[in-house]
Amino acid sequence: MSPVFQNNFEAGKGNALQACIASILNRALDEVPDFIQAPDYLQYLNRWLAEQGMAFLKIDLVNGELVHPTAAGLLLLLAGPSPRGSHRHIVVGRTANNGFECVHDPYPNGGGLAGEPLWAGFLLPLDPGLPE
Repeated sequence: MSPVFQNNFEAGKGNALQACIASILNRALDEVPDFIQAPDYLQYLNRWLAEQGMAFLKIDLVNGELVHPTAAGLLLLLAGPSPRGSHRHIVVGRTANNGFECVHDPYPNGGGLAGEPLWAGFLLPLDPGLPE
């Protein structure tokens, strides 16, 4: 992962999602679309990721946690309350033994999330190359 920072800070329209995807994929910000500007950002995100051989899996969290345990050390997106207003913010996280840890906040001054994450998003390969 190469940290990329957002450059649009407008509440509810910022490009933290774009910066987080760029960070996880080790891309420059301008190499990744600003998905949140689309009418259906998840559809746009998955269409673009399919071209990269990936898909996005969004999982709603219960009390800030995954319902089922997962391996530690997986990079993911975490969305939750922003410390800068009544909108959501997205950070890059990592699964840990007891939940998640924030590994990169795309907001230049940091701050992470202002409460428990509401959903987690995983980038998955479309063809993991598993034997049949």
